[in-house]
Parts: sequence; structure tokens; C-alpha cells
Amino acid sequence: MAFHALTRYLRVGLASAGLLGRNLIQVRRYRAVPLRCHGAYRLCGMKRVYLAEALSLYAELHDGKPLDLPRRWLYRLAGDRLGVVALDIEGRVVGAAFYGFTPRDLAEGRVHSSFSGVHPAHRGRGLATELRRSAILHFRDHGVRGYSARITADNIASLKPSMRLGFRIVERYHDAATGGQRFYLVCDFDEDYREAAAPAASLKTGP
Repeated sequence: MAFHALTRYLRVGLASAGLLGRNLIQVRRYRAVPLRCHGAYRLCGMKRVYLAEALSLYAELHDGKPLDLPRRWLYRLAGDRLGVVALDIEGRVVGAAFYGFTPRDLAEGRVHSSFSGVHPAHRGRGLATELRRSAILHFRDHGVRGYSARITADNIASLKPSMRLGFRIVERYHDAATGGQRFYLVCDFDEDYREAAAPAASLKTGP
């Protein structure tokens, strides 16, 4: 039992080190996400001063579940280059988006979109679109071709908007952790991404 526990801890430790290492190396020459304005809102990189509020918003939108510790450290070290926040007129974080590079993303020239959310009181004002736009402008400026996402097959609330934005399913797989089916989707900035509302997209696997 002790051996298996030690092995598990080692695997977790190695995975965490890999996450931090590849992302910090990838963005070491990146500039911070530039400041943009949208009405009374400001959008910018997730500087350390905004991190606690961004993590609080993440937890609030995930039924109280916090972001895992390795990613909290990652965004503490490089949040201004891997995250975007939306600030209200009083400087409070009301929207946030987290990104990161997996080995697959690095090989394919994409970045992974792991979270994007807006506080319920500030929805319907275009902030979700502006969070995406800020990220696209930032990552494309640093040579990234597009982004990826993983969504549970029965999460229609996330799937449909993603498909309307231009995401296409390139892989379906069984998630051993949850027992459910998940989709791996990609959206290339210059070829797939679209902002205008469009008819419901197909859930067929892409080419």
C-alpha cells in the first residue's frame, strides 16, 4: 500500500513539474496580455494582483471546487501571459480565462483553453467574446495557430457555443476518470474562428 501511494505521489509530482516546466519555458519570451477596453470594462493579463479574485470566480463557477495546486502556481508565475481577466469600473475581476500548453498543443502549435467564465451579474455584455478576442490577439501575436478544448459529450451547454465559435471535434474518447465520453476540439484562429452567431454546428468528428 505504501509503495503504491509513493508511486502515485511521484507520478503527480512529475506531472506537475512537467506542467510548470513546459509552460514557463514556452512563455518565457512572451509579453503580457495587452490592455484593452470594452465599454466600461478593462481586459488585461492576469497579473498576480488579480489572481485571487480570478481563482475565486473559477471556484464559484465550479460549485466551490478550486483550481488544482499546480495550475494555481503556474498562474502565479505566468498568469499575465497565460490568463486574461475582465475588470469592472471599480477594478474587480468579473471575468477570467485560463490557458496552458499541453505536449500535444506544443506539437500542433496550439494553446489549450481550460477555463473561460464571466460572473452571472455581468453576462450578456459581450465579455465572454472579449475575453476570447484578447486571448486570440495575444497568442496569435506570439505565433500560436489556434486553441484546443476538451468537453464532456453530454455538456451541451458548452458544446453548442463552442461549435458556433468554430471549434471542430477531432477526437472522441472515453474518460477513465469519469466513465463518460469526451470530445477533443480545436479551433484555428485564421481558419475556423468566428464571432457572429451561426446555425447549430454539427457534432461530427472533423477531418
